[in-house]
Amino acid sequence: MNDTPPWRLMSAAERRRSWLGTWRLAVPGLTTLALVVLMTAPLLLPIPLMPQLALLAVFVWSTFVPGLMPPWLAFLIGLIADLLYGQPLGLDATLFAATALFVRLFEARYGHHVHGFDWAVASAVTAAHAVLTWWMMAFAGQPVPLPPLLWPVLTTTAAYPLVVWLCGRLQARALG
Repeated sequence: MNDTPPWRLMSAAERRRSWLGTWRLAVPGLTTLALVVLMTAPLLLPIPLMPQLALLAVFVWSTFVPGLMPPWLAFLIGLIADLLYGQPLGLDATLFAATALFVRLFEARYGHHVHGFDWAVASAVTAAHAVLTWWMMAFAGQPVPLPPLLWPVLTTTAAYPLVVWLCGRLQARALG
């Protein structure tokens, strides 16, 4: 019986190939983190119009490759989003994880469907995110009015095809 670890049995070139091949597994998480950071970009408009790109990325990656966007990863990305956005800690973390879990359960129940149906479900998830954010902010003692939270629902719905295109290109390029 050989007790040698598998990595010791590999040549240096095989080890390099192995390590370089595993970075692809981080593409969904890194993409979503990049969109979290992009959402901090300033918009010089009097109303909040920045779409919820990170929420869409969690939704899309959970649909495309649910194994690479598990709810625990969505939770961690949500914690980072909460820190960057100055929200109560756990707000987006809870909602991102709930979105990833919802998509997993929805896909298991109904399977794959057409793009338009996914777009409608993503719009409903975005609207639910806005209402739950409003409710949870009030519960946390930092109430915000609901109408400013509804503007991003419209822009997020409009941005859905762009995020699907971006994630699809990255999936084809990195994951094959």
